[in-house]
Amino acid sequence: MLEKLPFANPRVLVRNARVLDVERGELSGPTTVLCQNGMIRDVDCADPGGAATLDLQGLTLTPGLIDCHVHILSPYMTEQKGVPGLWTFKQMDRNCIATVAAGVTCVCDMLSPIKILNRQKNKVLSGGVPGPEIIASGGIFSCEGGYPEAVHPVPAIAGALVGQPKYEPKTPREAARIAEYLYSQGARIIKVGYTRLSRMLVDGRTLPAIADDVLHGLCNAAHRLGVKVRVHHNWSEDMHHLLEFDIDCLEHGVYDRDLLDDEIQKVRDSGVTICPTLTINDSQARFEEKIGFLKSDRALEFFEPQALEKLKFVCETWTDFSAVDYSGSFGYTRANRYCYAAEERNTANLLAAGVPMVAGTDIGAVVAWPGELADELLRLESVGMSKIDAIRAATNRAAEFVDRPDLGLVKPGRTASFTVIEGNPLEDLRAFKKVRYTCVRGSWFKAKHPELPDFWPGHDVLFSLD
Repeated sequence: MLEKLPFANPRVLVRNARVLDVERGELSGPTTVLCQNGMIRDVDCADPGGAATLDLQGLTLTPGLIDCHVHILSPYMTEQKGVPGLWTFKQMDRNCIATVAAGVTCVCDMLSPIKILNRQKNKVLSGGVPGPEIIASGGIFSCEGGYPEAVHPVPAIAGALVGQPKYEPKTPREAARIAEYLYSQGARIIKVGYTRLSRMLVDGRTLPAIADDVLHGLCNAAHRLGVKVRVHHNWSEDMHHLLEFDIDCLEHGVYDRDLLDDEIQKVRDSGVTICPTLTINDSQARFEEKIGFLKSDRALEFFEPQALEKLKFVCETWTDFSAVDYSGSFGYTRANRYCYAAEERNTANLLAAGVPMVAGTDIGAVVAWPGELADELLRLESVGMSKIDAIRAATNRAAEFVDRPDLGLVKPGRTASFTVIEGNPLEDLRAFKKVRYTCVRGSWFKAKHPELPDFWPGHDVLFSLD
């Protein structure tokens, strides 16, 4: 999917680039960008001499895209069973490569054993595999039997070696201790799983959730460390309760009903950011429509054989409720188009009310895959964002949200991470599907395909209830 450009010179002059200024919402004429040692040194400058050169021939250079919600460690299994095979590490490499090939230069990994993820981060930084910058959460905070029900702590010995996928603190002090440990291991996000109704929803069963005093203590500890608390939620009543805590972001959306005006006002007044991840929710609603991609030659590049075999099985049985049960992983949202329609309406109404949003896909969560951030931008546009605001949700606003002020803009002094595309995204966001080059911290990669794959062959990328 990628070819690394062999620039031995630490200075690279990019010529004939049309630079997207995401602050002003303007696209420049052909100009130059000078990079050195992974940083932007100058823009619209004369040739200083002595630099390697890359002529973009009028292609559009944008700030590197940021996906605020992914799972790099994903073998695409529907639930946690035993010890994953060694092929899982190869799949992590594929996830990294496909992410960069899609023009994504930075991601927030939202649930992985921290030591496994650190191994992958080091592999990327050392040049062992092309990959994005990874901002990690480590394991998810929940409680015994709580969300995610299909994920469980591993034995203590294994946890010491690789990190835990799930933490179940019983006191504020224990929660603070775990948060401090994760921070010492490089985690820069605290993720909480909070879903008090079962994934089936209609059966009325409730799940245990992290205790209020523990969540308060966790928020306090996280903010002392300078990291954000981001909370998975699905249901309206959970949202109400969560707004009583000092959280920073609500991940995903409300599926069970339309939010009322006063509820939307409460969200806006709380100051939280929303990462709606429309891509994963749309994919859960109509995953069967992705089978064409899974049977294509491009899918062979994306997935290890074990992962692809599992994905085909899940996709082909997605609407066969009599034979296959994925309740622990999907439940109410599986093949539920009305559920996604409700989330679309809620996201649109929250956006119209001025609630801040950032772009995230939840790739790796079985039904969504690297490369779908371009489609996420189209979905954000479809619920009311302007084209430039959708781009900002994955560039400068995302950079501010993930506490990376060095990213998100093409300006001197910023990190040299870029997405190079064919076309003008201010006119059509589908230009982000035509990635030609990606630059991650000064390392340049050329895409081998002229366009990202169609993940919905024969179907519209954008959801329609009709």
